[in-house]
Amino acid sequence: MIDLIIEDIEIPTKQDGILLKGSLYYTNKKNSKAPFIIILPGFLEHRQSGFVKFFSEKFADAGYYVLSYDYRAHGETKTKHGYRWNKIFPLIFSDIHIVLEWIIECQSKRLLEDKIVLFGRSLGGAIVLSHGFIDNRAKILIALSPRYDYHTTQIKFQEEAIKKISPHNFLKKDPRNGNRILIAHCKDDNRIPFQNLIQIQDHLELNDKNVVKFDNGGHSFKGHREEIFKYFLEFLKKL
Repeated sequence: MIDLIIEDIEIPTKQDGILLKGSLYYTNKKNSKAPFIIILPGFLEHRQSGFVKFFSEKFADAGYYVLSYDYRAHGETKTKHGYRWNKIFPLIFSDIHIVLEWIIECQSKRLLEDKIVLFGRSLGGAIVLSHGFIDNRAKILIALSPRYDYHTTQIKFQEEAIKKISPHNFLKKDPRNGNRILIAHCKDDNRIPFQNLIQIQDHLELNDKNVVKFDNGGHSFKGHREEIFKYFLEFLKKL
């Protein structure tokens, strides 16, 4: 890996005074402008989690700016602003609009032609395919092990919250989906059943080329991270 730089940043939510703590990854051997990739962690994970750091470093090394941030009630943001994630779960989802706005407003000298990618696993994947899906500032959406419907969780969310977080309520058929969306899942995932991938693929009418399936690897894609990274790089050529 070449001369990786990690810059600590804070993204203000403005209306309620929360500062989302984040990290910006890049190298010093690249052009001043490049696409941005936002990496969204899984539930109760944060920007220092192994999965997030692995892909942050890989994408930065490939020439992208990579932003990862701690959700409300997660990671370093949690230590500053409280732990009650269950009270603010819909805000964890909708904050992606604020993060996109921050990149466009505050990182314009670095951002190449408004090219922004959302990349998330588990909870992060659900954010990608809900609020990320409806925000056209996100040009490419990559979701790993996303949940389709939050009625299916062991945690019982109120119906009003489920409407604000379930990809089922946001996804629509669109001719652009094939060039915009890539999803992946392992059949032996013990947290989010593989059926979720089938439901999402059907809902979006995605071709098999937009879907990466593994027989094993579990929720963390163990043994397949290098392989799926190559899939992702190839898909990003659509930017």
